[in-house]
Amino acid sequence: MTSLRSRFAEIVAGTDLSAEQREEILRRLETCLDALVRAGTAERDERIEALSTRVRQAEEQLAQAQKMEAIGRLTGGIAHDFNNLLTGILGYSSLLKTFLPENGRGYEAATYIERSARRASELTRQLLAYSRRETSTFRPVDLRKVTGEAIAILSRSVNRNVEIHTDFQDPREPVSGDAGTLVQALLNLGVNACDAMPGGGHLTFATAPFVSSGEVYLNGVLVPEGRYVSICVADTGSGIPEEIRDEVFAPFFTTKAPGKGTGLGLSMVYSCVRSHGGFVRLVSSVGVGTTFQILLPVMEASGDGDEPREPETEIPRGVETVLAVDDEEIPRNLLCDMLRSLGYTTLPAASGEEGIEILRYAPEKVDLVVVDRIMPGMDGVETLARIRDLRPSLPTILCSGTSEAEKTPSGAVPDGFDDFLQKPYERETLARTVRSVLNARLSKY
Repeated sequence: MTSLRSRFAEIVAGTDLSAEQREEILRRLETCLDALVRAGTAERDERIEALSTRVRQAEEQLAQAQKMEAIGRLTGGIAHDFNNLLTGILGYSSLLKTFLPENGRGYEAATYIERSARRASELTRQLLAYSRRETSTFRPVDLRKVTGEAIAILSRSVNRNVEIHTDFQDPREPVSGDAGTLVQALLNLGVNACDAMPGGGHLTFATAPFVSSGEVYLNGVLVPEGRYVSICVADTGSGIPEEIRDEVFAPFFTTKAPGKGTGLGLSMVYSCVRSHGGFVRLVSSVGVGTTFQILLPVMEASGDGDEPREPETEIPRGVETVLAVDDEEIPRNLLCDMLRSLGYTTLPAASGEEGIEILRYAPEKVDLVVVDRIMPGMDGVETLARIRDLRPSLPTILCSGTSEAEKTPSGAVPDGFDDFLQKPYERETLARTVRSVLNARLSKY
């Protein structure tokens, strides 16, 4: 019994559960073991076997989590480098379009390049989301609205023989989340469902309130006591064989033919749900269909996070001087070229140290600094600290190929910076971010 207690404690300690959840699991284990001591021999053997099975399942889940974490670190590093390359492709294609007539073949070619870069960028975002380096901005989200957006996209692209149904139950309660990431997760589930029904069928999206008493398990994971919103995506397709159900959330696992899928769809769904503090369950029968159930915790509404904004058509310009700090040549040159096309004067710097030297030489000449987050030697945060010594009120924008330093869930920009630019970005995004920061500082004086 002592060894069993110790082994189970080690397994629980290696999970990402909160301290309260770990204590609750261990408390229940002690209750079970005490009952075993008091039970008869036959009943004791049966309970030991059941408990041993749970231990084996916990070990398998821990091994899977460790594997996903290791691959996550790898994909996160690849995604960072890939985003730097995409910054040049997407940025220069959008810049090229400004020099070409809109009805010409060159403009059309630049548009195709831009579109392909955007699609590659979405794949990179999935990699970053899986590796937990993509930090989303959480706001109150109505899951019914998010589901409606996913359905609208699916309805334009799925097989006409697939009928999409909805079953949205009251009350309408918001969850804390990132609407774009949740839409993408639901799209992944919807696309997979349609692929499982090549001859047609029914695809149903259903939302409903859900209350956990603290005794509910989804795929072996305890759902803490509380109120949740449940969303189910159910199809009448071919179903998932039992022997591969434990693998479907693993990254790069796919049953599709080469070139038909990346194997990242369901792992992205799993990562998205867990990053939202939620849980996911898979129920499937071969020849009958598959249902994915997602539980997301309810939050108190604090305003509408999805308020529509007035469309902006004119790209803002300026005449200020911008110090551009990036150790990568292509992103640095692109940043300067884009800014110059908008009327700004630029001062390029290939490192934090070089940027500080430029600023020290002419501190009053620089109106704004755009600095990359990850650089050898002095990184973006360290560069900011040195900038503050020379110009305490100088506006700064942090730029990165990953979202480690992006806005926090509360919507705050990283300490000391005025805004954040996510690579890859387009000319219009850069223009609006730069102008917004400069105007905000001007309004203070």
